[in-house]
Amino acid sequence: MSDAPRPDVSVVIAAYNAADTIERAILSAAAQQDVAVEVIVVDDCSTDGTRDIVSAIGEAHVKLVALGRNRGPGGARNAGFAVARGRWIAVLDSDDTMQ
Repeated sequence: MSDAPRPDVSVVIAAYNAADTIERAILSAAAQQDVAVEVIVVDDCSTDGTRDIVSAIGEAHVKLVALGRNRGPGGARNAGFAVARGRWIAVLDSDDTMQ
């Protein structure tokens, strides 16, 4: 069992060729106040720099799940749900932000 405290919310972001928008989506999710957040980005076999951008963020609360085959948005979200540790799960599209 991990010594890291359990986050309040796991934000799952399914991403496919989202290099232009993924960093903004991640940073908006991570900026939520008064809750502990983990951000899980599930890369659905992108062919652009999506994985590199997520990896470069380098924060412990941001996790990258790289799928071996394209599963579509639902399959990517399900892969994120499987590794989520939060008490609650929120879904965020890779081209959207949280307020």
